[in-house]
Amino acid sequence: MSNYFETYDKKDCNGCGVCALRCPKKAITMQEDKEGFLYPVIDESKCIHCGLCKKICPNHDYPNNNLVKTYIGINNNNEDKKRSSSGGMFYPIAKWIIKQKGIVFGVTYDENLVAKHDFTDNIEGLKNFQGSKYVKSDLNDSYQKVKDFLNEKKYVMFSGTPCQCQGLRTFLGKEYDKLITCEILCHANPSPKVFKMYKLNLEQIKKQKVKRISFRSKENGWNNKTPIIELKDGQKFKDKIYYKCFAEELINRPSCYNCHFCSSNRQSDFTIGDMWGINKIDPTIKDDDTGISLFCVNTKKGNEILDEIKNELYLKEVNTELAFSYNHHENVPVHKKREEFFKGISDGTINETNVIKYMNLYTKRPLYRRVLGKCKRIIKKIIKR
Repeated sequence: MSNYFETYDKKDCNGCGVCALRCPKKAITMQEDKEGFLYPVIDESKCIHCGLCKKICPNHDYPNNNLVKTYIGINNNNEDKKRSSSGGMFYPIAKWIIKQKGIVFGVTYDENLVAKHDFTDNIEGLKNFQGSKYVKSDLNDSYQKVKDFLNEKKYVMFSGTPCQCQGLRTFLGKEYDKLITCEILCHANPSPKVFKMYKLNLEQIKKQKVKRISFRSKENGWNNKTPIIELKDGQKFKDKIYYKCFAEELINRPSCYNCHFCSSNRQSDFTIGDMWGINKIDPTIKDDDTGISLFCVNTKKGNEILDEIKNELYLKEVNTELAFSYNHHENVPVHKKREEFFKGISDGTINETNVIKYMNLYTKRPLYRRVLGKCKRIIKKIIKR
């Protein structure tokens, strides 16, 4: 399995930044490309050609984890579940860590709606990490802070994408008994640059600042994936074009089409995501549209914590391969117009004044597909009667 320092192909770099953090001569910096993604750049005047960057890159084969157990998971506390994107599995794990006087790292938005990793040592702070943020997060100095807290003998929970979690483990270089990693069942990492342009374009159209974007709000139910945008004056409206571009693979990082972690072989202590296809995976479970999680416990540490929190959850074990067959388990295809779209961004044709127009243009389905989709929806309604 290749890594970026062997191929210099962007599909082989996740942007975790471990190479830059561990370089003994600080010869590597992470720099943003024209698509808005970070990649390592080597200063040859400082490089001593030690090869450490190749050795520590997280992109390599991993042994099969035979400890993986997969559950249908639902948080018994409806308020906790309501704040979550699916069944609410993150919160009870994180709450347990806080009760051990530990630290939890997760993704939040800053005042400019930039997604970034941050940490908290209190339960109230966990709420900022709940809910999906469909954009590549800025790790800043999170890996070093995790190491510092671990060296203080604190429990630390780090949540993020599988590549971010593996990047952390690679950065640390050894096992820590008090480190807990919780990965999301990731579809892909969209461009932060495109997200920023989208937000600015919305603000131009609405003539005021965007206060909040809820990508997986349950105001209209768990199964409804249309994001809700809140403006500074409190006005709310729905807009799905950014989510559509993400789901249709137009704006995602090149490595996400070649993901080394996209399988049911999970390496983190926990894996959480949506249990799509629940009616086929287990028809006895009622989908009440409030959220159901795909919840994997992958390690001995994970099982020990599960024993501590299981009374807060409804859990039912299911076949791992069956559950993943209805969820994200294989690499996604590149959108046929992705290169054209990002070329427009690179040369300035597409910018913060018109990006929404182009997002709609590049994801518009052909007429025959729209007609076919409408016919299918009509048939389904008839069958349900």
